[in-house]
Amino acid sequence: MSAASKVSLPSVTIKDIALKPTPVFDAFWYWVAERKAIDDRRRAGEPAPWTDDPILQNNYFCNPYRVLDKVCQYMIKQVIEKGSQKPEEVVFRILLFNTFTKIETWELLEERLGPLKWSTYDRQKYEEVLFDADTTLYTGAFIKPAPDFCCGKNFQNHLALIENMMENDIAFKLLGAPTMADVYEYLVAFPSMGEFNTYQLILNLSYSNILNFHPNDFVMAGIGSYSGLVKMFGAGMRSALAENKDFAIDVMRWLAETQDEHFNRLGITLSRLGPKKLPLGLADIEHSVCEVDKYARAAYPKVKGTSDRKHLKRKYDAFKTTTVYPAKPFLPKAWNHPARATPRIRPGKLYLEKRYEIRKIDGHRTNEEDTREFLVFWTGYSDKLAEWLPEYSLKQDAPLILNEYLASLGDEDGPVPEPEPNAKAKTQAR
Repeated sequence: MSAASKVSLPSVTIKDIALKPTPVFDAFWYWVAERKAIDDRRRAGEPAPWTDDPILQNNYFCNPYRVLDKVCQYMIKQVIEKGSQKPEEVVFRILLFNTFTKIETWELLEERLGPLKWSTYDRQKYEEVLFDADTTLYTGAFIKPAPDFCCGKNFQNHLALIENMMENDIAFKLLGAPTMADVYEYLVAFPSMGEFNTYQLILNLSYSNILNFHPNDFVMAGIGSYSGLVKMFGAGMRSALAENKDFAIDVMRWLAETQDEHFNRLGITLSRLGPKKLPLGLADIEHSVCEVDKYARAAYPKVKGTSDRKHLKRKYDAFKTTTVYPAKPFLPKAWNHPARATPRIRPGKLYLEKRYEIRKIDGHRTNEEDTREFLVFWTGYSDKLAEWLPEYSLKQDAPLILNEYLASLGDEDGPVPEPEPNAKAKTQAR
């Protein structure tokens, strides 16, 4: 098998937008099938390098089926399906693992603290272990921005975020969510939860019985997949994304729906996943488009995406690998849940709004309109984002915290505390 060298389709129309595929479009289907075949050959015990493609031989690429990647396989077997299956315990373990997305960090915590449980969680003990770690705690695959819970280290702020999520009864709110879009809106509202990191968390949760949705219900494009789609469809895709970045989702849905057509057209056989012969789901499509963006840097260097990256950084030597793959991959037990057979796609745009919880009130004043305002500091956000809010708003939305502050003064009209010098009077979504 060799990568496609010419465009087989003159054009395609998706949501009334005409696109002209580049050679990378057909190479996408080739890459998916060949990368999956490498995994199959390796599991069958065949000798390295498992492919004749020099790019795949010498560079690291993830599996087209996300669930087959090493970290996902470990997470399913050792994090999700090992230990208590109470919803709050499953969610806690997934949140903790997802925070670092690094097997070594999980094993360090487990070795030092024993079974990792929300019921026995003690932040101080976790911090002691992580402070003593002599290795990098976080994955290098993507950036994990930390919230600001007034802690010193990123991992301390991340632990505080996990606590904040758990104390908001996250497990039961996820179980009650009607669609994946609702799950996404709920999770992305937490401090520091970026759009793509939230999507990765959702995918990890979907390997458990916490989220039982159809695999094609929801997808979010990452930076790499935006670039990959431009390489696959050229200038037309670039223009369409400039007008509406959500068009990427429409294109990925189209790729998932028409995958059999393209494999058949090119005479390529995809070894589908598991005993049920599962096709590529939306998460796998997004995952693979991102990987093909990297593959095209070497195979089609003149085809431009949205980034200027020209080289593949992570090299791979199949002859030096010592990891032995089991004959069969470990697929989530939750995937057998009957609710996953029925699509529940929520129409319309996502509603993205950050959640703001009051950490403290630390000052008050009377403005030019003779209205009393209070200086509010937000949980998970820097003190620089503190803002002045009117008393009537706090009486309605946060009466307990307001009353605690007023009680601390002893007299509502007593001395006014000095505000923080960096506090800004500005409006934030709440």
